Amino acid sequence: MRDDMRAGIAGTAGFGFALVFSIAGALLIAPWVSLLAMAALPVDRQFWRVERFPWALLFSGLFLAWVAISFLWSPHDDPGQIWRTCLGIPLYALFAARIGKLEGRWQRRVEAAIFFLMISLGLFLVYEALFDGVNTLAFKLAEEDFSGMSPQEVSIFVNRNLGHAAVPLILLAVPAALMAWREGGILIGVVFVVMAAIAAFSYETQVNAAAFILAAIAAGLAAFWPRTMITVTFGITAGMLVVMPLALPELIANLPEGVRDALPLSWIWRLEIWSYAGELIRENPWFGYGLDASRPLNRELLLQGFNVEALPMHPHNATLHIWLETGAVGAVLLASALVAMGGRIAAAPKLSRLQAIGVVWVFVVYVSLIVFSYGVWQEWHQGTVALAATSVFFLGAKRPA
Repeated sequence: MRDDMRAGIAGTAGFGFALVFSIAGALLIAPWVSLLAMAALPVDRQFWRVERFPWALLFSGLFLAWVAISFLWSPHDDPGQIWRTCLGIPLYALFAARIGKLEGRWQRRVEAAIFFLMISLGLFLVYEALFDGVNTLAFKLAEEDFSGMSPQEVSIFVNRNLGHAAVPLILLAVPAALMAWREGGILIGVVFVVMAAIAAFSYETQVNAAAFILAAIAAGLAAFWPRTMITVTFGITAGMLVVMPLALPELIANLPEGVRDALPLSWIWRLEIWSYAGELIRENPWFGYGLDASRPLNRELLLQGFNVEALPMHPHNATLHIWLETGAVGAVLLASALVAMGGRIAAAPKLSRLQAIGVVWVFVVYVSLIVFSYGVWQEWHQGTVALAATSVFFLGAKRPA
């Protein structure tokens, strides 16, 4: 009972305060979830009992160990990412697994906190979309120094903040909607999804829109073939992780000039980033350049008369990012973890159809975001996925299928 109380308080606090952190750009979600995971640490031996050999856990642990070891040959001199990634990810997973096992009144309270987050954050983001981010703009002008910047440059910062804030709403939209639908609140679930769609297609953040569309297609298919779609999505992602970095540079090099010229400048820049990352990978394919090596490997690039960075912070593609910094060894270990994880989830005896839809939605949204734009080590994404995964646990069946 004491364990459930600690976990229940951590769960309600996690989703409740996520509203404030999301509005602020979602960056504080990760440390908050980490602290709550430690506060809710289970002491019951039943929680830690393993019934089958945890292949997914083994390969995930080996991958994280390799990530940490790779820092030994990285040209980047700040070891902070080791702790944020290799300690953070286990804590995010612990939070989702512990809070997701709650039942009875504490589960109801956490679900209420999820609905509170969805309604409050959704209304805020819809309001910002309708009125050009007026609240976020006012806050940034009051608290940050934008002197010397043009209105267009300030707008970019505002939209970036709102685009980050939309990620928790998008990730949680379908699991929360399915929870509401299960309890008879169909209209509430529809409102959640509609608000997430508005946020996804606003703020000039195309990656959010792409993630929403791809996840909607995959989740729709999971409604008809639940276990199959889980296996397929995890398997395809593992295959992409191994193959895409080898094939993508060649595909970019062979694009017709007419197609390349028709693309927006931002997309042309993205293709150049991927091409440069591909060149670096071919020079050091097996072990990579080490954790966070993307930062010092940058260089300037002349693109349509503008000086831009060839590798701004990271390759903006998760598959290239993994290969560039951890090499083929890291890519194979992570692909193995994904295959084992997908097989374990698809074979779970208490997997319900609703839960399968939720799994596919969260997974495809997250993969789309990190494949098309965000860095793979960004902890605010990982912490937000932990919140979404917690909601998916609540959709499981009460009895084995």
